[in-house]
Amino acid sequence: MVSKNIVIKSLSKKDWNDILQRIMTSYNDLSKSINPVELLEINLTPTHIKALTCFSGDGEELNMSELSRSLGVSNPTMTALIDRLIKAKMVNRERDKIDRRVVKVSLSDSGRETLKKLMSIRRREMERMLMNLSQEELNNFLTSMEMVAQLLTKARRAREGR
Repeated sequence: MVSKNIVIKSLSKKDWNDILQRIMTSYNDLSKSINPVELLEINLTPTHIKALTCFSGDGEELNMSELSRSLGVSNPTMTALIDRLIKAKMVNRERDKIDRRVVKVSLSDSGRETLKKLMSIRRREMERMLMNLSQEELNNFLTSMEMVAQLLTKARRAREGR
């Protein structure tokens, strides 16, 4: 890890700021591209949508710690978010039958339908976005996305100390 920090430290403040700005601009552009206006019809915040997409949709139960870790938020923040999703009838919350300290969260029927709709909207938008790319552009895009995902996972694990 030290050698990687040396690369960052060797950059001028201006160069580092330029890199960060390019990354943030690219992230925002990507986010706008795959979060079409149709998502507004669902009437959920981006954070609610992220929370719903933590679930596979097939009856999966996640505990609060898993959800917190997945979204990178504290347990109290996750509790407040789940409270709002319960109020919106998107999720169910119950105590684990074996260990009452553990709180399990699962999608409600409405939450499963909403997740299905979300994924359908995102898939259609992704298809529209990619359909005009050449094979080479598509391969480059896929390789780049996979690399970004791997780098972000690695960074998250390092931040979490794993």
